[in-house]
Amino acid sequence: MTDEKASPEQDLTAADLYALARTDFWTFFEIAFTVLNPGKKLDYAPYLDLMIFLMTSCAEGRKSRVIINLPPGFMKSMIVSIIYVAWRMGVDPTLKFVCISYGDDLANKHSASTRVLMLSPIYKAIFPGTVLRKKAENWLETTKRGYRYATAVCSDITGFRPNEIIVDDPMEPLDAYSEIAKEKLRTWISSSVMTRFEDNSRNLFVLVMHRIAPDDICDTLEKQGGYFKVALPFKAEERVWYRESKAGDTLLRLEPGDFLHPGRATEADWAQLQRELPPHIVAALYQQRPTQGGSGMCSIDRLARYKELPPKFDAIILSWDIGATVAGNATVCTKWGLARETEDKDILYLLDVITLKLELPDVRAAVKMRDKLDKPNLIVLDHRGVGLGVFQELRAQGYKHVVTPGTDGSTNEKKIDRFGRALNYMYDGLVKFPQSAPFLSQVLYALASFPESKELDLVDSRTQVVAFLPQAIRDARKGLRPQGI
Repeated sequence: MTDEKASPEQDLTAADLYALARTDFWTFFEIAFTVLNPGKKLDYAPYLDLMIFLMTSCAEGRKSRVIINLPPGFMKSMIVSIIYVAWRMGVDPTLKFVCISYGDDLANKHSASTRVLMLSPIYKAIFPGTVLRKKAENWLETTKRGYRYATAVCSDITGFRPNEIIVDDPMEPLDAYSEIAKEKLRTWISSSVMTRFEDNSRNLFVLVMHRIAPDDICDTLEKQGGYFKVALPFKAEERVWYRESKAGDTLLRLEPGDFLHPGRATEADWAQLQRELPPHIVAALYQQRPTQGGSGMCSIDRLARYKELPPKFDAIILSWDIGATVAGNATVCTKWGLARETEDKDILYLLDVITLKLELPDVRAAVKMRDKLDKPNLIVLDHRGVGLGVFQELRAQGYKHVVTPGTDGSTNEKKIDRFGRALNYMYDGLVKFPQSAPFLSQVLYALASFPESKELDLVDSRTQVVAFLPQAIRDARKGLRPQGI
């Protein structure tokens, strides 16, 4: 701890400390943190006061429906899913918990950490009456029949009658673009989870996650009413002020520009975060202010996906959307592999996305470098605007495999019309996207949010191939690439 908050261990005997930990969640949290993080010192920040107060209110029955939104890395799962549950089961070993996460691996990871804490010597000293009789990966049960059951979203929880349910990170960020995934979670929460409580008059439901979309499960539950919500940004954009309702004491106050954890964040860290992550990811996961998520023309659920690539490709296609300056629009190149799935069916596989911020002379060099590296059978380059000079120069230098979109070089239709034409091929399964890839989130965001998307360069790089798919396939198979280039 820093000097901002005195340690409860000061001037206390071990017996006094253990007695305090049984009734004071702050004290127990500090002790539990050292058990779960050996040799690591708890770095205090004011938002922890709010979190501890909130979970204490839950334990005392003053809050029964709670939504907590925190950025990644701010101990939300440790506080709520692990330490809080262990404390409650220590105080009352008859309590029953169901803890839910988006996958079994994450759910079991939190369960394992809870088990480590509850089997530690100091926990046993604090709560000698709480003894685990079952210590399975997903199932901790006390000798008093209390339990902590860990499971994944949409699993069968019939037969469980918990007192408290904690839903911790129920969706992965990519689910932001899936209307099916979001609706499936909404239905499961309302029809299965909320009907499982042992006592419908006295129970607790906590949803803890970072935001992923404007219409995610947080939005759904908040609109139902009756929820107390805490939403904390990595860096405050407006005043954030939480006060204790009765006494009026300030629990947390952030002014615009303040960091949620000043000891762990600087302006340099914030700038790096904004450089390394797409703006929509920063807005949703870190600022709790989601801007996009599946509300555009394209339904991500209908896109064909691949886990493994074909043994070989018949052709490689590069598609370039040209930007002119470092300060202006980006230059985006999408790399595609062409393979024949059946005798009469060609499939286009998205292999890579390269985004560059370059001046025009450097763009020309980058196109040539990628051509030398990938040796594509075809390069599709939009010759409108600044792309015209690049197209003309490459053709003059013998790059006969550089072509313009369309059957006749005409690319004057509206972006939205070309996008709609490309959707037909994508929905027919003729274009496949990876199940996972470093660039996938950026691609799905661009598709899901079009035409409102700010990633129009990426959209253009894709549609100028896919919207004219038959022509692109014919050109790729023609052998246009000259020998020696």
